[in-house]
Amino acid sequence: MRSKTAIFRPMLDYLSKSDSIPGEQWQGWQITPITGGANNLLYRAKSSEGDFAIKFCMRDQRDRAGREYDSLLALEQANKAIAPHPVLLDRDRYPNPVVVQSWLEGEVNRTPPVTDADWGMLIGHFAAIHSVTPDQIDMNIRNAFLNAHSAENCREQVRDQVSRLPLDARPRSLQNFVEKLENTRFPEWERAPKTLLRTDPNIANFIRRPDFWASVDWENSGWGDPAFEIADLITHAAYWEVPQTRWDWVIDTYCTLVSDPNIHVRIQTYRKILLVWWLARFARYIYEVPLGLDNRLAKRDPNWQADMQSKYDHYLRLAEALF
Repeated sequence: MRSKTAIFRPMLDYLSKSDSIPGEQWQGWQITPITGGANNLLYRAKSSEGDFAIKFCMRDQRDRAGREYDSLLALEQANKAIAPHPVLLDRDRYPNPVVVQSWLEGEVNRTPPVTDADWGMLIGHFAAIHSVTPDQIDMNIRNAFLNAHSAENCREQVRDQVSRLPLDARPRSLQNFVEKLENTRFPEWERAPKTLLRTDPNIANFIRRPDFWASVDWENSGWGDPAFEIADLITHAAYWEVPQTRWDWVIDTYCTLVSDPNIHVRIQTYRKILLVWWLARFARYIYEVPLGLDNRLAKRDPNWQADMQSKYDHYLRLAEALF
């Protein structure tokens, strides 16, 4: 049997030399570019060797490719068939680190669920991820890139976001909510449980199947409080048009699937704080992108600025309703 290096190295060498490869046959491989990701270059590669996803990740301090590979291995060790099979990781040979994994067949829909059944499948997928704990695996995994274990820890992340904006670039409305956040007393808890988190609830990353959902794009994953991930789902920009009444249903449904006595309190606490986090994040986009300070591997939509402003205004209304 040929080694993974012998199988994939020639193709990876070829793909790394160009960021614009049309769908084509190359040395027995059918290579198809997959669009939609902002921080990676993704290809589907099929041959007699199998069907694979080839993902070149942005090189930064997150170690995106390494995080993804580690979490896919952890899911395998925990016998959770809800993600791709990890095949190969190479952080060093190419300008962008690359991770090779099996290709997952299934329906991809870029709009949030509508029916209770589909929402239930999404929530069940998160519950399956959160059932993976450190004692189930024999490898070291870092904390998720975005996670929290207390209200104060979550509040620190808002401070970090705001600190990246110069004073004169901070909207007055953002400053007002930062002040409200600092003056709000939040619940406390002794110790949040630590489970595996995806740390990216973008709906386009979920593979919809009849019996269970799976997901791809684990480049920000790691350990953290599962309540934080549910709050992140609820407040994430990919779901900004979902009615707020749906989120109450989501929280109640998720809480019935896990054995965690204060998870409802933690979700609602993180939810409130993360609305201000998103205000700061949108303000950063509006400020940084025109200055070339927010580089992505994929091109932005021409209407990105109007989209960011609309979302900022929407999250401002959501924050006003909770504070």
